[in-house]
Amino acid sequence: MTQQCAVSTKTETKPEKRSIRIPQRLLFAIYLLVAVSTVGIVVRYLPDLDWIAQREDMLRSKITSHPITCYVLGLVVYTGLSLIPGTAGKSIVFGWLFGFVAALLMVELGLTAAAVLSFLVGRFLVRHLLHRRWQIYLRWLNKKFARDGAFYLIWLRLAHVPFTLVNYGAGATNIPLTTFWWTTHLGVLPATVIYTFIGSRIPNIRDVAAKGLWASVDPWLVVVLVVIAILPALFRFWFPRVQH
Repeated sequence: MTQQCAVSTKTETKPEKRSIRIPQRLLFAIYLLVAVSTVGIVVRYLPDLDWIAQREDMLRSKITSHPITCYVLGLVVYTGLSLIPGTAGKSIVFGWLFGFVAALLMVELGLTAAAVLSFLVGRFLVRHLLHRRWQIYLRWLNKKFARDGAFYLIWLRLAHVPFTLVNYGAGATNIPLTTFWWTTHLGVLPATVIYTFIGSRIPNIRDVAAKGLWASVDPWLVVVLVVIAILPALFRFWFPRVQH
């Protein structure tokens, strides 16, 4: 009997294993560092850099000579990629290739179109399945949306809750499509501006080859990266006060 009590006591007091959660901003910083280092290594050791620069020049020349066709194709590609979860970094690439203004319009329209398509799928095709699997999450969303749906949709976008999850989740609620559409436009705009601007300030291959990677980095790029690091903390400080 004593041995059983001792065993049960040991079992009750056994510490639970906690999973280690890595902040998303830290993961993004690591990803960016790895990406920049990879580009630097490729630029430094790739033997035929002129060949890549020539292909880049050809691509940019086609965009200049056929802007409407290339922009429409880019919008279709971006919208399709936005329907696939885990394809982050597209805005930076499009900003680097098309420039800030064109990429900003393209990314904003593409993200909103992909969000609306996912919303409609969630509402008309898989709503019952979503209610079965994520009933607690959808109940929380419906409660928030019933009180102030537009505000919470914008908050979910600014808080960088997974894009696809918000789209399908909102489609399974009773939020109107028009509210979802304009809040998506507004909610994704700040991040779209930041990331397309970052892409537009990244130098082309010829400049990197001539000056080196770090010598080609624009000071405004460093400023924007600092802003990205500060904004989440400011948002967490501001949002609880708005709720009250």
